[in-house]
Amino acid sequence: MASNSIVFVQQPLEFAGSLSASVRLIAFRAILIFSFVPVLIYINLSQIFLLALCAVALCCYLVRIEADIFTALFLILLISVSQAIGIAHSPAGEKNYVTPFLFLTSLLIGPTMMLLARSYPPALLCRLMPRIIHWVLVFLTIECVTRLIFSPYMPAVSEADVSDSFYLYKASLFFFDSNFAGIEILCLLAIMFTFREAIGRKRWLLAYLLLFATFSRASIAAGICQLVVYKLWRWRIWTLFGLLATQGIVIVHLFTSYATQGSEAIHDIDGSLTSKFFILSLMTDIYRQADAAQRIFGIGVGNLFNLAGIFAHNIVATFVLELGIGGSLLFATYVWILSRKCPASIYLLVLPVVINGFSLVSTTMPYFFVTLGLLAALRGTERDGAGAQRNESASREIQKG
Repeated sequence: MASNSIVFVQQPLEFAGSLSASVRLIAFRAILIFSFVPVLIYINLSQIFLLALCAVALCCYLVRIEADIFTALFLILLISVSQAIGIAHSPAGEKNYVTPFLFLTSLLIGPTMMLLARSYPPALLCRLMPRIIHWVLVFLTIECVTRLIFSPYMPAVSEADVSDSFYLYKASLFFFDSNFAGIEILCLLAIMFTFREAIGRKRWLLAYLLLFATFSRASIAAGICQLVVYKLWRWRIWTLFGLLATQGIVIVHLFTSYATQGSEAIHDIDGSLTSKFFILSLMTDIYRQADAAQRIFGIGVGNLFNLAGIFAHNIVATFVLELGIGGSLLFATYVWILSRKCPASIYLLVLPVVINGFSLVSTTMPYFFVTLGLLAALRGTERDGAGAQRNESASREIQKG
């Protein structure tokens, strides 16, 4: 039986001589790299630079933007309007405008990357992606090593009573904490699965070691689910519903215990779950008091902190309170436009992020949106399907790049 693995034929690379082609290639590489690597420590201003790159890249294609990309850009415009209305109707004393701006910048990365990646042949992508993956892994290794060394001495850890737990090693120099590094690694793994035939064993081993070294239980669980879906690719639809149904049942059971018996009912299972269920409980209280405009348009991403003194932190509170019904539907449509007819995007990127999202999600994740756009560009090609194996022998073989 034939394998569904990715097969690339190495061919001489031919670059167009025009300035526009050179600019697009530079933008393609830079957007991928800086979506995964923050420019500054603590203050991630990568998205300001990414916004400029996206604008330059889109200008190169201004007269021939395809229908699905135009739809995605139009949805970004509608989301920006929805966010503006939501912020205007937010009851918070102070308004956060920076996070919504970074959210819209992140959204712009998706269609831009899709547009750029579609212009390159498989042979070129096969040559480019392993190099980019290599340097992202180098950055993530630096992040991991510096976190394990310096985390115990950072204020977020030294001022808290976490000396006897793995939380001692979660404060990062490059992220708010290692949970964000975990989400980034999930996105990187989705790309690695897609270009599987060009990735060597050592890089796979390093990626999973880095994932476990984040000590993010949600990201580790999502990474395991991602691998299970890949290995059971033939039954991916059933695996998808099985994983989501199991997660839903567990969450409902734990939240019921929290609501009826208090936080002590789940504290012994996982102390951090208490904060997640507290946010959900707070969400229901705020939603009951919200007016129609707040329920439809939300209060603006990142604005729950100004209203309740705590970040939304999980995907449910983000969608219900910060995006609202209208904003959530627009965002879901945006993701659907970029991931439709692309199994790799749905099963290996969106699913793991959703699973991770109950513990942590952020609307300013350029690494998620750049991966979404890259995988969307592969649909309808031989690479669409993530190189998922259809026979047992293909599932065991990983060729070195």
